[in-house]
Amino acid sequence: MVSMSKFARLMNTSLRQKQVLKSVQHNPMNNTLRKLITPSSNPPQAKVFTEVLEAIQKRVKVGGHNREFLSSILPPSQASLPPRTMEDSLTHALIPIGSNPDVRLKYTSHIGGARLGRLIQDMDHFAAVVVYKHILNPMQDPEGLSAHAVVTARMDHLFIKENIRNDADIKLIGHVTWVGSSSAEVGVRMEQMEEGEWKRVCEARFVMVARDAATGKKSAPLNPLVVESKEEKKLYKLGEKNIEVRAKADQDSLFKEPPSKIENNLIHNMFLSTVDHKARSFSARVKPDNSAWMTESKLKSIMVCEPEHKNDYNKIFGGLIMEKCLDLAFTNTWVYTGAAEVPVCTHIDDVIFLKAVEIGDLLYFHSQVVFTHENNVQTRVSAEVLDRETKRLKLTNVLQVTFKLPSTVPHIVPQSYHEAMAYLTGRRHFLISLENEGLLMKGEVEEQTMEVTKYTPLWTLKTFDDQQSMDDERVCMLSEQEDQDMFMDPEMTKRIRAREGGAM
Repeated sequence: MVSMSKFARLMNTSLRQKQVLKSVQHNPMNNTLRKLITPSSNPPQAKVFTEVLEAIQKRVKVGGHNREFLSSILPPSQASLPPRTMEDSLTHALIPIGSNPDVRLKYTSHIGGARLGRLIQDMDHFAAVVVYKHILNPMQDPEGLSAHAVVTARMDHLFIKENIRNDADIKLIGHVTWVGSSSAEVGVRMEQMEEGEWKRVCEARFVMVARDAATGKKSAPLNPLVVESKEEKKLYKLGEKNIEVRAKADQDSLFKEPPSKIENNLIHNMFLSTVDHKARSFSARVKPDNSAWMTESKLKSIMVCEPEHKNDYNKIFGGLIMEKCLDLAFTNTWVYTGAAEVPVCTHIDDVIFLKAVEIGDLLYFHSQVVFTHENNVQTRVSAEVLDRETKRLKLTNVLQVTFKLPSTVPHIVPQSYHEAMAYLTGRRHFLISLENEGLLMKGEVEEQTMEVTKYTPLWTLKTFDDQQSMDDERVCMLSEQEDQDMFMDPEMTKRIRAREGGAM
């Protein structure tokens, strides 16, 4: 039960949050995390994406009879490579889905608009192209085989700001924003032609890792990045900050640290709201109105990894795995909501590549709705490979996807402890997406959403119009207790204890 003062505080918090959202939405692209450098001269003309990709793929050969040659041109250290600037890796590529009907069909979704999963595949390829452009190795022919093999480690915070249409050309723009010894962060922006102008529709950050092309196993040094302008220094610091945020998120993971006090209170309140208090049993669970059990929000699929799915390194292409995961998340969300309206993906986070997938592997996809708030749905998808010897599944990929619908969706309710942890993890990703997207300012996530967005579901709020209503409620509760006898006989106590035996 929530008092009038607490309920008023909750409503005021919700009102403040909506005011913040409204004020920031006037300038949705104001977050510096999503900015790229401004070219010092006229930007290069965008080449067709397939041509750009094919030019790089011709230079990438891993192992085989080229192994000895590739080993001979591998740089011994980062110090042996010349420094590079952000503008050196700046790349433009055109996807002509508006001007080429054959290309348009490949990118058209059955629900209308463009296929987001297919575009994410291209963004993944494009991020690798950017890193190859950043690499300048004096030991190799600029047009010859590359000593580096660039692979995707993760994708962070893909924001979709506009509906992506299937009748207008798309342009990809990207450059390196941060470089370590053998890894780099790449910012990729997607623009679409609208009324004669390029409009920003989507942005993401990719973390790419360089391996030696001779074996594909050892790390390969990358050219150091020099930053000169104030704009470049800001982007570089943001890249460093992203590394710190990823490390902290890993340390604070619920796999390593217990939930916070606030999160524990949330889960306990949600549990109490599903207990049948009249039965006086922790095992008797009641589903609240307009809600669904989390265990009923699952959807699975499986894929046999064929040779046609491989990348340049004879592994299954990570972009294809992301597309399959996203398609399953979309389908599961649509099935869960049962809505006539189509869920719209607004954010993808925490795309992690934990293990390479081999040709011939059985790849299992598991999707589950883990968090809901008003008309938002957070869906988690994992990809796992079946170990043929142990018959156990090994995790390879994880995605957290946020969807938005025009109307309010049913509340998702965890029943078990592991579902509660999935709920809290999904909630964390949902809140981080609001902050990183610029819809909530830094530090205001906890303040603005602590009691409303973050964890008190609307069905846990019970209000009273006046003091008399509260008194009537107390009288009603006492009457129910009298009907059940304030002091139960031994037989009744025995039955309740037996019923509660499996609840603790």
